[in-house]
Amino acid sequence: MGHLRLGTALAAAVPVLMSAFLVPVPTYAAPADESSLPGVNQFTSCTPAPEHQRPVVLVHGNGSGMAATWRTLSKRLSDSGFCVFALDYGRHQPGSDENLLDLAGGSDIEESADVLAAFVSKVRSATAADKVDVVAHSMGALTARHYLKFVERNTIHTVVSVGGTNHGSTFESNTDLPLGSNSEIYRQTDAAGLPADEVLAAAVGPAYAQQMAGSSFLTQLNAGGDTVPGVDYVAVATRGDKVVTPPESAFLTAGPDATVRNVWVQDGCPGLVVDHMGLTTHPRSLWLIHTALDPDLADTMPAPCP
Repeated sequence: MGHLRLGTALAAAVPVLMSAFLVPVPTYAAPADESSLPGVNQFTSCTPAPEHQRPVVLVHGNGSGMAATWRTLSKRLSDSGFCVFALDYGRHQPGSDENLLDLAGGSDIEESADVLAAFVSKVRSATAADKVDVVAHSMGALTARHYLKFVERNTIHTVVSVGGTNHGSTFESNTDLPLGSNSEIYRQTDAAGLPADEVLAAAVGPAYAQQMAGSSFLTQLNAGGDTVPGVDYVAVATRGDKVVTPPESAFLTAGPDATVRNVWVQDGCPGLVVDHMGLTTHPRSLWLIHTALDPDLADTMPAPCP
């Protein structure tokens, strides 16, 4: 199929694909105004508390931008004396034939890692910090890990992966996202005679397919291990995750000179109901994130079990 014919077919396939899954084509909000997250991105005015000298960079995932993802956590951290920074990235670019539905974080994850690198450099320059800590939700964990592994090392002290798609997802239990399971996506596109990865890239951007278990992107990212030397990793996951499936795919394995702590939000609080996005707002998850950034806090603030 020629380039023009393929492009026309892909453009036509987007609404067909979405309707095939019996869901409406979603409308996503425009990139967030920084004022919607009070206390965030104070590049010239933030003075951290003495015990919180490293800035915290918040990295959203795929489909939910910075304001929707970090409103609760950003306030908690800034109120506790952290200098907090967040970016919105991966949206549809004018003139592009990818990510036509304008999902946050939809761009190629390698490109998003370059955007994160520039943002971290800006934060470090503004704060004179040698290193930052990163809290990354869902696909944001892949963005942070690709940045560390292939773009620039020795700039991050701690990575907190929150429901990260670290080893991909089958999306088999995925009732929370419009496109359904991997097998259903490929069944529908095969039936239509269309290339699934290109249809997905046109509709929601390359990042969706890159997160599928077994993707070439994940094979490259995880080759040689999940971690890089000198970085502390904390991976927070929920047994109720229907986006990262199976949920344990969110966990990491420590390589040489790295530390990893994998924790279920249900550890110590059996039966707790928390979904994928709930990891960014639930009190117990927030406590786990906060204590990953400030381990001493656990001595004075007990873990909530609401």
